[in-house]
Amino acid sequence: MAIIIVLGGVVLGVLWIVFLAGAATYPDKDVRDLDRDRLFQQTEQLLRESDAWPADRTDRAVTVASSLVPYPVRAVRYSVEVDADMEKVIDYVRDENYCGKTRREKKDKYEETLYEQDRDGMPYEWVRRSVHIAPPPGGNRDAVVMYFEDRPDPKTYRIAFESVETIDGKAFPAVEKAVRFKVLPSIYKVEETAPGKVRIRKVEAVDPRGSMSTLMNNYFLSLFFFRSYMFDQAKTMRDTLNGARG
Repeated sequence: MAIIIVLGGVVLGVLWIVFLAGAATYPDKDVRDLDRDRLFQQTEQLLRESDAWPADRTDRAVTVASSLVPYPVRAVRYSVEVDADMEKVIDYVRDENYCGKTRREKKDKYEETLYEQDRDGMPYEWVRRSVHIAPPPGGNRDAVVMYFEDRPDPKTYRIAFESVETIDGKAFPAVEKAVRFKVLPSIYKVEETAPGKVRIRKVEAVDPRGSMSTLMNNYFLSLFFFRSYMFDQAKTMRDTLNGARG
């Protein structure tokens, strides 16, 4: 009996370490708390630093790298080089990040825009909810993220983004049976490097908001799911855009 009790305690201890120990916490943010210029400065610095991260995976003009700096959770970055028209690439990236007023549904995911500001009839700030649906025993995940669109010059297009929890002090309704994921300051950047040559880079960090341990998040979710998801996303982008010239 004593052995069974000890073994049970060891098993529970291991499960606690793997799934629960060391989870990071973050203050909730309101839409009004986010500063467009500061977010772009912060994420541009992150993008510059990510150039030094060693490659985890490569595949014909696609490179994926990851790092535990500067966040307590692993950030994943990809870089994609394509032969395509700059405006077509921008349309692709914008469509991936903005889903419009109505809900956009896929087999394992739905998205909806919860808030929007436009300029000359075009959205340039928006809050999007993305709900990823997982079959049991996996859990659904919900991310409510604010996006800032930017075109600093004709050869550059950027979207900086970060999670928010409230708008004007009012919380976004929770999604039943879903864990609210936290997206830390991240960026998408498109650059025309030469006529007909475009580079797309994205660096993103996602945290399950304390529902899982740092160990589980960084060495299971990120390495075996999030990094693979970003790699597949980058390869799809490359294959779709290559040759898409005006």
